[in-house]
Amino acid sequence: MPHLIQIGDTSAQPRSLQYGRWEAFHHPTGGGEFLPVIIAQGETDGPCLWLTGGIHGPEHAGPLVIHRLLTPELVSSLRGTIVALPALNPVGLRTMDREPQPDDKDPNRLWPDGKPEKPPDPDKDPPSPLETTFKALFEQMLATADFLIDYHNAGTGSISFAFQDRILYRPGVDEVATTAAKAEAEALVQRQNEMLRAYAHTIICEMSIAEVIDEDLHRSTSGALLYLGRKPAITVELGTGHLPDPAIVQAAVAGTRNILRWAGMLDGEPEAINGIQVVDRGYPVVRRQTPRLKQAGVVYHLVQAGDLVAAGQPVAEICDIWGRPVGDGYVYAEEEGFVIGRSHGVFYYPGDAVLGMAVRNTQPMIEPYPADYFN
Repeated sequence: MPHLIQIGDTSAQPRSLQYGRWEAFHHPTGGGEFLPVIIAQGETDGPCLWLTGGIHGPEHAGPLVIHRLLTPELVSSLRGTIVALPALNPVGLRTMDREPQPDDKDPNRLWPDGKPEKPPDPDKDPPSPLETTFKALFEQMLATADFLIDYHNAGTGSISFAFQDRILYRPGVDEVATTAAKAEAEALVQRQNEMLRAYAHTIICEMSIAEVIDEDLHRSTSGALLYLGRKPAITVELGTGHLPDPAIVQAAVAGTRNILRWAGMLDGEPEAINGIQVVDRGYPVVRRQTPRLKQAGVVYHLVQAGDLVAAGQPVAEICDIWGRPVGDGYVYAEEEGFVIGRSHGVFYYPGDAVLGMAVRNTQPMIEPYPADYFN
């Protein structure tokens, strides 16, 4: 028999889809905020996969993937359980704001970070209602999830891709313990990579460990389970957010079913990923905003998402507001790679990046936590 799993007011029932709510917080004007919950459970026991989406208000593809995936036909052949929350940020989805009320922070940076709790500081704001909600929800995630996929959208017109995260490990009290911690981190990187290969979209490494911590990416939905739960979890980016591409949505559904097969939750051969461009350079790549302008100007992009780019290749024309060339009239790629997506708009200041690119990754995939992280 499958495990009994309850999330909010929703309990898993074998061979069925169950729908309910996770009560989040109350509004001062009356009423409350809830997160919708769907639990799909097969007839036989198996792993538990969590699916989350809609944490950023302008990113609307994730809920559609979850809706298209979770069908009676899927449940009839499923082993184990899928816990899905298609709207982690209902307020933001309604208003299309990335940062929801009553919090002005990025909601995908509000999950637990593993640091010891400190006594309340009367001179600092306490955790917001949404952060408190995610903390409680994370306890349920830790207790039940074996894997997680968090659905997002990148820039307008960008390709569909998934992130390979770098893994932090905590050094031990001696060399033997540290070696064991490093080996566990390496195994987690490998396990996550297997999951990404099953998804079969373009794979892009996350930023350096220093940037991950600086940007609080270790406090993202997938980052929290990956770093604190030490369980495979991935963030996938599904192209344009405010107007989802049906081909990308369908490819994400197929990729998710492939992950279910990889995890032993579905039978059958992997599905082909059709209708989208999948880029594999044969070596690992990392995301980078490049090239950056040295002078202000109006930009005409010469490349598109998915295009391969050589170092020194013109990737845009640049002119002033009268249409006259700035410098020699071109912006050049600084590194070899491929285009993830073009930056929005055409009017740029010095320092603005023209493209989001994937370039060769030269940094390690595992590193220790900073020495003062847990202080």
